[in-house]
Amino acid sequence: MGKKRKRPQKTAASQATHPQKIPRINNDKAAAAHEHPVLSRYYPRVVTLRQYLLEELPSSSKARRRQVLTLGKPKHARSTDISVSTSEKPTQRNEGTDMNLAHFLDSTLVGIRKDVSPAVLNARHKELVAFMQSEERSTLFTDTEQRSAQSEVVDYAIEKLLNQDPKPPHILTNGFYRTTRREIMDHGIGAMTFNIPGVTLRFPNPKVTALKSSPWTDILTLLGSNGEDIMSKLLLDCGIFSCVNEGKAAFHQISGTYLSELEPIDVEISTCQDGKSQTRATASKKSPSTMKLSKGAAPVLHKSNSIVFVRRRMLYARPAINSKGDVRFGLRHIHVLNRFPNSNDIEQTVHVMKYIFPRQFGLHNAFTSAVDSRETVQPFKDYTLREEEIARLQGPEGHRRTQIKSKLPKRLRGSPLQLVQKLQKRSQTCSYTALLRHYCPLSETGLSKLAVLPCSSDDKGSQQLITQTSRPSQSKADHTQPEDYDNLVFPDSTAPSIEISPITSTRKICLLDHASPTSSVSAFCRATLRKLIPHEFFGQGEDGASNLRTMMKQIDRFIRLSRFESLTLHEVCKGFKITCLRWLEPPSCPSSRGLNISLSDLRKRTEILHEFVYYIFDSLLIPLIRTNFYVTESQVHKNRLFYFRHDVWRSLIEKPLIDMKSSMFEEIKRDKVSRVLGSKKLSWSAVRLLPKATGVRPIINLRRRVAKYYGSHSFLGPSTNSTMTPVFNILSYEKDRNPDLLGSSMFSVGDMYARLKSFKDRLRRPEKANLRHEQLYFVKLDIQSCFDTIPQRSLVSLIESLVTEDVYHITKHVEIRPGDGSKHRNGFMQRQRTQKPAARPIRKFLSKARGLKEILNPTVNPPNEARNLKRNTIQVDTAAAKNHQINTLLDLLSEHIRKNLVKIGKKYYRQKNGIPQGSVLSSLLCNFFYGKLEQEVLGFLKNDDTLLLRLIDDFLLITAQPELAKRFLQVMMDGQPAYGITVNAGKSLVNFEATINGTKLPRLEGSTSFPYCGNLIDTHSLAIRKDRDYGRGRQTNVADTLTVESSRIPGQAFYRKVLTSFRLQTHSMFLDTEHNNLRTALLGIYSNFVETAIKMYRYIKSLLPRLRPSQELVLETIRDVIHFAVKLIQSKRQQASISSTAPTTDTAKGMVETGPKFRCAVSQAQVEYLGSAAFRHILGRKQTNFVSTLRGLQNIQNRCKPRSDKEVIRMRWIIQEGNKMFDNWRY
Repeated sequence: MGKKRKRPQKTAASQATHPQKIPRINNDKAAAAHEHPVLSRYYPRVVTLRQYLLEELPSSSKARRRQVLTLGKPKHARSTDISVSTSEKPTQRNEGTDMNLAHFLDSTLVGIRKDVSPAVLNARHKELVAFMQSEERSTLFTDTEQRSAQSEVVDYAIEKLLNQDPKPPHILTNGFYRTTRREIMDHGIGAMTFNIPGVTLRFPNPKVTALKSSPWTDILTLLGSNGEDIMSKLLLDCGIFSCVNEGKAAFHQISGTYLSELEPIDVEISTCQDGKSQTRATASKKSPSTMKLSKGAAPVLHKSNSIVFVRRRMLYARPAINSKGDVRFGLRHIHVLNRFPNSNDIEQTVHVMKYIFPRQFGLHNAFTSAVDSRETVQPFKDYTLREEEIARLQGPEGHRRTQIKSKLPKRLRGSPLQLVQKLQKRSQTCSYTALLRHYCPLSETGLSKLAVLPCSSDDKGSQQLITQTSRPSQSKADHTQPEDYDNLVFPDSTAPSIEISPITSTRKICLLDHASPTSSVSAFCRATLRKLIPHEFFGQGEDGASNLRTMMKQIDRFIRLSRFESLTLHEVCKGFKITCLRWLEPPSCPSSRGLNISLSDLRKRTEILHEFVYYIFDSLLIPLIRTNFYVTESQVHKNRLFYFRHDVWRSLIEKPLIDMKSSMFEEIKRDKVSRVLGSKKLSWSAVRLLPKATGVRPIINLRRRVAKYYGSHSFLGPSTNSTMTPVFNILSYEKDRNPDLLGSSMFSVGDMYARLKSFKDRLRRPEKANLRHEQLYFVKLDIQSCFDTIPQRSLVSLIESLVTEDVYHITKHVEIRPGDGSKHRNGFMQRQRTQKPAARPIRKFLSKARGLKEILNPTVNPPNEARNLKRNTIQVDTAAAKNHQINTLLDLLSEHIRKNLVKIGKKYYRQKNGIPQGSVLSSLLCNFFYGKLEQEVLGFLKNDDTLLLRLIDDFLLITAQPELAKRFLQVMMDGQPAYGITVNAGKSLVNFEATINGTKLPRLEGSTSFPYCGNLIDTHSLAIRKDRDYGRGRQTNVADTLTVESSRIPGQAFYRKVLTSFRLQTHSMFLDTEHNNLRTALLGIYSNFVETAIKMYRYIKSLLPRLRPSQELVLETIRDVIHFAVKLIQSKRQQASISSTAPTTDTAKGMVETGPKFRCAVSQAQVEYLGSAAFRHILGRKQTNFVSTLRGLQNIQNRCKPRSDKEVIRMRWIIQEGNKMFDNWRY
């Protein structure tokens, strides 16, 4: 056999001349999928537009497929030796157009929800051909330009969607609606504009205009013969998302079903036999809070782990008053046990059982019934009163069916009936007042030792009703809260049941000292329920005693939970032994010990038990707390709940309520109430008092939806804030058009960063060299009761002069971003490939206003607001749009300001001074009004050597000229009656000696860190760092600021909350080493790590032992926090480099402002070293519980330890100074 011939060896020259291989088109759909944190949660497949077109083009059309594949690529990557037919010859295009079109194909994403059958596609093809050749459509066509195929496809898609649904939730149909030919003939407008027979346009749709123009027309040309079918499928069956910011991966939806209307899909990871993972997308179920009641819909089953007890109902309750005016303890008179007390009457007992076991009687319940959002804003209904529902069920209609349903179900006969009769008897013999006095005596509240002094005329100056304090938080919403009562003195008269001994000294009173201990409240509730509920309900023998202990333990836990923590029915029933509950046995089946229970019988027993346990918590425990205690949080302790006996709370707030009514409100006479309420478009609002360290603070709730009655039916109307949202939108529009109207206003604490840095740059200019070493003069002023002192008439007149349009067009859109923790895609949860669903994307519903002229005039280019979206955010425009006449909105604003009604008890009051507090407009109105003050009174401060900052009513002046600082002080301390301004000298601060009108202002001494709105500003370098002691009381515990999630996926909740805690503390102004020095930036990073470590440690200790995370999870979470800090700094550097190359333009002209230049010289090794050192310092105190975690942190610290002596000294100083900041923290 001959030798095999060898191929000749290839040389470099031969390789250079050899034609390149033809690039292979990849048909693997899974490999082409594009991952996006939001879109991938709603679509099983997300691909680029280029990949979608390649998948839809037929495999036989190689030329078109290759033209799409190689578009925009270098010429050497394209194949030139492919022979194509004349019909498929590629279109000749220039290089610049190709590059732009290629970038558009690669940056636009397509979400594919489901596949479409060939039969549907064939039917659409015939409909499209008929639509394009329609004679009626050609007669309606009025465009002067030639019709394009792309316009025809878009019009067909709009008509197709409107034929399927009169109001389809689709981007393309925004502004369109179906109408009759007669209506078109009568109005003469609408359908002819868009050449769609029977369709009228309400307002322009910019998405439709964009889809009919380039580059979409170029794409259709690129697709060739069947391009119309591909384009129609793309528009009708897919979601199209245009990229508006590649660096942030932010997109704007331009076609498809509203992303906000889709339900997320859960990606369940299953393991195959060969060990590989494969994903399966399934539609996720709606949570109980989002379920809507639809006619004819099947009952929705809520599992026990999704049924959360509505603890919010026990907050801020009003006491029940008897005929003598005293507080009535125990369950309210409307409770079913008080309305049907006769246990000898079987009908009454059965009626009570309908409240306890509603599911067995076919009544509305928490297990199988949906919640109507028009009846309640809570995830589950309040079942205190069911009489109307029961009467409706037993009405004349369907009498035979309701008679059958009204009979006692078989499973509730016998023992259950007898136990409910015992419950009725025990309710009548239970002495609630005696139990309350025993477990929560007045001696525990300290009220018997409380000083009660009359308010004399000599003390009016020092005990004036002061309603506002320095801001405890940095958000805009917190600055709209109502006033405070700092000096609280109680009257002589108190509740008759309380005896108070007078003392001779006056002092500020802390209301929190008079709350009943949580342990006493828990003991009272447990003792009451033990006396009220027959023990047979919990079973017999040892198992029954175990069930009772489990129930009492869960009741104690329920009471000790913080404000936003929750408890599910599944957690309460965990550990219950069902076999010992004899009353759950079928009456026809005698008790059989040792025999197994059938699965169907076990499910039925569990179903009835769940109903009974839900009744205990929802209809016994919560009403018991409401009728005996006033439950509230405090301004100092954040989320911790305090329980005040109702009689104690009435005595504590009597004097503050009297002062508040006399100073802020005027009572409306009873005979005028109905007439005033009937003439108002806005509803009344409720007020409550929030305890402070030394006083109370009124909170006016303008977000509450008030019930409205139409005949015998009632429903919840819109809240005041939602009604005033259009006014807020037009004022925001005018604010953006003319920022000068606001003066030095800031809408967040972060706004000071750009202004301080710009001011520092001005001082660094060569012509300001003489000021570099001069002292900077700081003046901080606090306006006393700013919201309550603004003149109402002047404010309304100012707003009327600001508006520039007669008609405003208001639209709504949704911004969807990843849920907390979902954005960390390389984190521990993704590496562990957990089978639990990821955090649900967060939807934020927003609205914006524009002048109607801008909508109707296509030449006006509005600012591209989508470019300001946050990272991984999707913006979706909805069909909600409306035109508002300015006169109507101004009348609504005038009513809101001048006729603000507040209900206190059973009486109505009108606010006679200032503007409504807690309103969505409060901050904006205050900024406009004080902006006018700056223009007319403080114009002398406009120079390069002076900076004025104002966050609502907190003024901060920084100047290099002492005479300007003193003049500013003099002008403000003299007061401005026209603006209702009176300076609160006690809360003001300066860094120099100043005495104005005989009043010496407080001076900053012994420090160069000037406090302002939760931050410290260096008086020499203007460096910024966070004030760790701001807003914290001496007795504040870190645990009071946390909300522990233990019910669902506690490990993921722990991971998410730790990363979120660090992210919320990190801002660019603390990391900028060009504005701050490197040591200040490193100290800020280290202190952020320490605070995160403290909260993480306290969170772990607050969890139940069985729910605490493993040391592996703790270590990986810490690593991800450090990694997140590194990536955050890198992303801010990248954004700064991009913005530095972009042109800086005026924001008033509608362009995007690039912001201050950011520079951070912190290295990755420094961040890792400080992060590991911070967590080691906190966890080292309990090192026996974190052995492996500390060992891993030690390895990180050793790997990143400083290399030079200078760096070692710097890090040692930072760690020591950072630890000192938290010496007073309790955790």
